[in-house]
Amino acid sequence: MDFFETIRGRRSCREFLDRPVSGKDIETCLEAARLAPSGTNAQPWRFLAVRKPELRIALAEAGYGQPCLRLAPAIIVLLGDRGIYLKRLRRAKELADIGAVNSETLAAVEAGYKKRQDGGSGDGVPDDVAIRANCMLAGEHYVLAATAIGLGCCWVGAFDAEKVREILKFNPKYNFPVALLPTGYPAGDLPPPRPRYSISDIAWKDEAGRPWEAGTA
Repeated sequence: MDFFETIRGRRSCREFLDRPVSGKDIETCLEAARLAPSGTNAQPWRFLAVRKPELRIALAEAGYGQPCLRLAPAIIVLLGDRGIYLKRLRRAKELADIGAVNSETLAAVEAGYKKRQDGGSGDGVPDDVAIRANCMLAGEHYVLAATAIGLGCCWVGAFDAEKVREILKFNPKYNFPVALLPTGYPAGDLPPPRPRYSISDIAWKDEAGRPWEAGTA
């Protein structure tokens, strides 16, 4: 599928066929997620693929009974990983090794990271907001890959995080759930696209509040 065709064809799929999703197809989507960009190449994400019926039922309950979670044959749980993120300064040094930044820039990056930890306290607590932002880049890669190979998917952000942790038994010191991604084969036609703002509504040119003009050279 063409790249822009994939983007235009993506929908939030909430109804799925009673048909299993193969491990091969899940792996194809995870490979796309693996290639997502992240700040200093930290890659602070984990994807927990859930296909066991009893776990999916429990996750649907943790997601307040949303039908898309109950119907999906697979639920991918997108987790932030604080443990990996703590290694980001090491990854930042890789940028210096390849000449992308100089030593002064690297020192400024390190100082900025330390200020951002726990709202600037510098006590070594990772910045969950930055982790979440990186995870969402990888998550959208997953969703678009699912669209490209004919699967349906939906971003679900409404769930009881503590219940998700209890079900999947990950260590809350290092991992926290960012989203649930129910995945499967769409049942029937996907809904039509919902309205989107025009480019001039969302983009400015050279200064805040000056709309981008269509056809700008």
